[in-house]
Amino acid sequence: MSSKVSRRVIARTVAAKLLAEPKHQAHWLKVTAAYLMEQHMVDDIDLFVNDLAYELHEQSGHLFVDVTSARKLTDAVRSELKHTLQNATGAKHIELAEHVDTALLGGLIARTPDAELDASVRTKLKQLASL
Repeated sequence: MSSKVSRRVIARTVAAKLLAEPKHQAHWLKVTAAYLMEQHMVDDIDLFVNDLAYELHEQSGHLFVDVTSARKLTDAVRSELKHTLQNATGAKHIELAEHVDTALLGGLIARTPDAELDASVRTKLKQLASL
């Protein structure tokens, strides 16, 4: 009888392998995908990806940030955001995945594996409306 290994333990192990063997990253990702499928953990893939991003940050200082903004980020805003995130998290390297959503009206939302910064005009308006 085999026991199920937690998603976080898998993420911690995979992150260590990816960092220790950069030339074999594709291999480790394929092995991990096969394991997740075999263990019927595919429904948790979004959570696993988040856990893996968290572990990569913890183990290497590399922080993945998903940024949604009302308009394309300017170089100045991108630089300031990276600087702010480095100061807040201690990350050595910040990698932004940028998306545009005009429904935000203005500002941005930055999501890290364990936090969210919502500086969007849409959220500010909703907060004012609830007063």
